Amino acid sequence: MSGGLALGAFEAGVCEVLDEQGPPGWVIGVSSGAVNAAIVAGNPPGRRAEALRRFWMSAADEPMPWTSFLLGPPPAEGAWRRTYNEMAAIRTLTLGRPGVFSPRLLQSGTGAAPALYDLEPLLRRLPDCVDFDLLNGPAAPRLTLVATDVESGERVVFDSARGARIGPGHVLASCALLPVFAPVEVEGRLLGDGGLASNLPLDLLLAGDEAGERLAVLVDLFAERGSRPRSLGASIARAGDLAFGNQTLRMIEAAAREYGLRDLLRRLADGLPAESREDAALAPLLAEAEREGSKGALTLLRLGYRASLDEAGPGKLFDFSRATLQDRWRAGAAAARAGLEGLGAAGAGRALAPGLTLHEVEG
Repeated sequence: MSGGLALGAFEAGVCEVLDEQGPPGWVIGVSSGAVNAAIVAGNPPGRRAEALRRFWMSAADEPMPWTSFLLGPPPAEGAWRRTYNEMAAIRTLTLGRPGVFSPRLLQSGTGAAPALYDLEPLLRRLPDCVDFDLLNGPAAPRLTLVATDVESGERVVFDSARGARIGPGHVLASCALLPVFAPVEVEGRLLGDGGLASNLPLDLLLAGDEAGERLAVLVDLFAERGSRPRSLGASIARAGDLAFGNQTLRMIEAAAREYGLRDLLRRLADGLPAESREDAALAPLLAEAEREGSKGALTLLRLGYRASLDEAGPGKLFDFSRATLQDRWRAGAAAARAGLEGLGAAGAGRALAPGLTLHEVEG
């Protein structure tokens, strides 16, 4: 699950549907995706959607309470909805969001970690939605969170299957997008948002040692495909979509190259005589190819969120309005159902390389 602040409600809708299918074996999260991933791993099956809804709805805002009281919920689109969304983003940027972040006010330009907002409310909120003892126990799915070392630029990976005991501070570190949020010191390192290194780290999955056929659901909150910008705000929003959405595209292209090379090595190995297979220079390479080949086929189901034209432009990340969060949740759930149904359809998906298939659904 990738990062995207308030866009993470789309991921929560995806999680609601996936929880109905059975527990995941592995959950990888970055930024807001790290929050959702921790909630999934830190709650038992059947209660994850409830915990996700509790978190997201507690952060929801009603930017135009009197208008909504008198006229009801805003329409799905149009000028009123656009104003509603923009007002929600402005309120969030001004006041912060309960249980998520608060303004740092005069501290924003001082201290060891200057930033506009502080994630301290999220630090206090997480234990109400995540059982960290369960998350780190043997019954939980494998959990991997990604952050970025602010000083070295190195990607930092916390993996419950590799000895990391994940706590609220690790989740916060993955969310700390500079200069919006203050970086977080964890285990002696100053860490920022994992999206600064890789917003959807597919390479971690490829490097795993799981055997057999696998299905990986990629939840991508920034669409590389979009409309021609008609305003400055739309241009800024489009730039963000392209910067992060194209990260995912490059990751998928790299996966296709890797699977293609694996297949080429296997076919070359099959055609080699026995004496050549035992060559000291070739043997390690062939062993690696055989080991990678034993992992089996990988199906990628990419569920992408594409914001509507009436969303708040570059402020869409800060639109925590109740109507918008509910819309995003429903869009995520609908995309997940459509994606799962499409997996079994004849001719569905694209074969990117032998053993690697991609299915895509836009929500």
